[in-house]
Amino acid sequence: MTPRERYNAMLDFRRPDRPFIWTFGIRKATMDQWVKQGHPVGVSTEELLGYDWFNGIPIAPAHYPQFEKRTVEEKDGHVTYYDEEGALRIDGIEAQGSGFVTRKWLKFPVESREDFIRMKERYNPEELGRRHETFDSAIQNTHTFDHPAMAIIYGFYWTMRQWMGFEGLSVAFYDMPELIDEMMDFILDYNVRLMRAHFSGAKIDNLMISEDMAYKTACMVSPTLFREKFLPRYRELVQEAKSICADKVFVDCDGHISELIPLWIEAGVDGASPVEIASEQDIVDYAERFPQFLFIGGIDKRKLLKGKKEVEEEVIPKARKLYKRLGWIPAVDHAVPANAPFENFKHMIQLLKETW
Repeated sequence: MTPRERYNAMLDFRRPDRPFIWTFGIRKATMDQWVKQGHPVGVSTEELLGYDWFNGIPIAPAHYPQFEKRTVEEKDGHVTYYDEEGALRIDGIEAQGSGFVTRKWLKFPVESREDFIRMKERYNPEELGRRHETFDSAIQNTHTFDHPAMAIIYGFYWTMRQWMGFEGLSVAFYDMPELIDEMMDFILDYNVRLMRAHFSGAKIDNLMISEDMAYKTACMVSPTLFREKFLPRYRELVQEAKSICADKVFVDCDGHISELIPLWIEAGVDGASPVEIASEQDIVDYAERFPQFLFIGGIDKRKLLKGKKEVEEEVIPKARKLYKRLGWIPAVDHAVPANAPFENFKHMIQLLKETW
């Protein structure tokens, strides 16, 4: 079987010859440490350890062109600047480019309907400049890839939060409901037109909707508000995605998603990732409660910071139960921390192979 066939078998609740194993891309700060620990330079971790990957579709799915990055001040090891999203923020200078940056936002580009109208000028879905250099060959090969194809679009909450910030968006749901409706209708129409313009005829195994609309113990909007504002638009977006290009539709959402899963199921969403364990979640419990819902992730990244015994205690029981159930792609529950020893990560991959 090819990796693509294994991936689709596992998510169709069929047992392949061996598992499809994945993890999020290794960020620079982590790789820098792993190279010191013996990881060869210039070799991908997937190829080195023999696990799997997705073939991505290289396109800019949000605003285009991006805003010009503009520095305002550098002081005491921090830089204040306008970023490519149009937001004013502060970062630690040394952390930039590492893949792990603690950010503080000072101002967001959308504070009024007039700001939103200006923002819309950067959202022409048919703009061919969105296509990166290898886009044409990637789209043409989606029917013949050995590995599954993934395309990413940005969802309703994600996009509005990038425009308004968490606090501004939270207030706007109550103070500016008409603007919220207008923005959400625009995001729906934009994403459907984006897929039609660029993905029509392609075979996308996983259309991932980036949302990040939950925190440690709950979602960032109430289930009632989700049902009123998000559910009808989600249902239409998922239906359109599946008619245009997508075999399965996933939502990428950090944080605690137990209240969101039933609503996503109602909207036709097939699965979720990454199921962060630090957010008071149990992926085995979710698998039992939602027997047809699909999951990618759920292996606690914090255990990789400890010893091999702790890695085994995390991986083996989950893998045994979830491999039996299927409908699960094993992966770390987000980016691998920079202080996770390479040997622990290697051990995790080996355990996932052996437990099968």
